Amino acid sequence: MTISATRKAAIRAEIVEHAARLFRLRGHAGTNIDDIMLAAGLTRGAFYAHFTSKEALFAEIVRMGHGLLPKLRAGNRTEPVLDEYLDREALAATAQGCALASLAGDVARAPLAARLAYANVLHAVIAELARGKRSTLDADATAVAILAVGAIILARAAGDTRLSDWLLRCARRTARTLMKPKPKPKPKPKPKKKAPKRRASPVKKRSTSPPKAAGARPSRHAARSRGGRA
Repeated sequence: MTISATRKAAIRAEIVEHAARLFRLRGHAGTNIDDIMLAAGLTRGAFYAHFTSKEALFAEIVRMGHGLLPKLRAGNRTEPVLDEYLDREALAATAQGCALASLAGDVARAPLAARLAYANVLHAVIAELARGKRSTLDADATAVAILAVGAIILARAAGDTRLSDWLLRCARRTARTLMKPKPKPKPKPKPKKKAPKRRASPVKKRSTSPPKAAGARPSRHAARSRGGRA
């Protein structure tokens, strides 16, 4: 008896759901195919009708981007989403529900397909945080993504509750500051045009020799050369 396409899609979704929960809870290395199929109420043989390997299933779960990305896409404002994501009361649920935070260490040791899927989800988170800005890789939006995901990872790992609370509080406060719209810079006043300098007209040099008067007597030397008397 052949399984209908609808039933096959439902079985696949069930496998993914249980696998995602177990991967986030136990990690990639601590979860095997038998655990996943037992949680789904299916046999091991049914697994290979949907996935070629555990690594392929892991990459698909990472690609789905559980946690922060769907919340950012569903909300119009990012501040309430970040406040909820970095809430200390919801730390355990957030850490388990967000693939970016819960699977970061496993992805770093996983094959390339999972790492590329993780990069795509992280890029999409930054793009959502950068809505309305010129670049999808805006520096402030990137810093907020680092703060949010990094704070969840560190707060989850820290054994000191007060330190965990402090990490989340600092991340929340800094993220709010970075997400505030910055005032547009005032345009610089245009420099006034200077009037062109007038070039001074050249001054004629005055002769220092005394002018000859009209009808002046010729010099003695001139008179001698003409045969006149001195």
